[in-house]
Amino acid sequence: LMSSHSTLVWILQTLPLYRTVLAMIGNVDDVPIILGSRSDIETEKERKMSETNLHLLKVVHFNKLYVGFMFRRYDEVKQLAIAYDAIASLPFNTILISHCMHVFYGGLIYFWIARKTMDVSWFDRGEKAIEKMRSYADCSSWNFQNKLFLLQAEQCFYLEDIESAKRHYDAAILSAQEHKFVHEEALACELAGHFMLESGEGRAALPYFLLAQKKYREWGAYAKEESLGKFIKEQFGRETTTETSIGLSIPAEPDLRKRRAS
Repeated sequence: LMSSHSTLVWILQTLPLYRTVLAMIGNVDDVPIILGSRSDIETEKERKMSETNLHLLKVVHFNKLYVGFMFRRYDEVKQLAIAYDAIASLPFNTILISHCMHVFYGGLIYFWIARKTMDVSWFDRGEKAIEKMRSYADCSSWNFQNKLFLLQAEQCFYLEDIESAKRHYDAAILSAQEHKFVHEEALACELAGHFMLESGEGRAALPYFLLAQKKYREWGAYAKEESLGKFIKEQFGRETTTETSIGLSIPAEPDLRKRRAS
């Protein structure tokens, strides 16, 4: 009986991940369904189990948060982030390896919301994610260096430290490339493109977006590639998957505390 229960829990914890994969590789029109109400997409067993299993509840919310972030659904992401934080603050008996990824994407989301709302409490959460990621990178630079660079780039973006942000985005791309994380190379390119675009450097942004599109396709995230392609066409009036060259450089870590927002 215990074995059957454990198997059921494992299966239910994989369902949100399964839906996330479908969102990334499937039809971009399905994304709103993935982000919809729980009754729309979740099984009755899932709903009942998540009422008593905090890990399952956390997994469900994180995967929705991830999909919303990857497809730039800001309004949904903000609401999900509030709910996810409330769940993550509850006591957990164990820390799973997925916690590292929760810290990474959570930090990126916190800085995004901080820029949109100018609410320093979200920035503070992002900074805490950086501190955690720095400790992970100290243990394994291969797995976490690129993630730390990308979080620092988003931190610099919020602080309007333009040159430091550029160097950290480039470092995140190079590190992900060197360590064979093609999906995180794609994400770093995309976020660098958004940074350039919002900083008024549209011409500099386009090569990053095009490279991101290529890397998403290489990863197999075809729905994400399609979504980004539509964004490129809307912003730049073109439909192409041919990236141009990008000059990348490794940063020296800036003293961000001196530029801390009040």
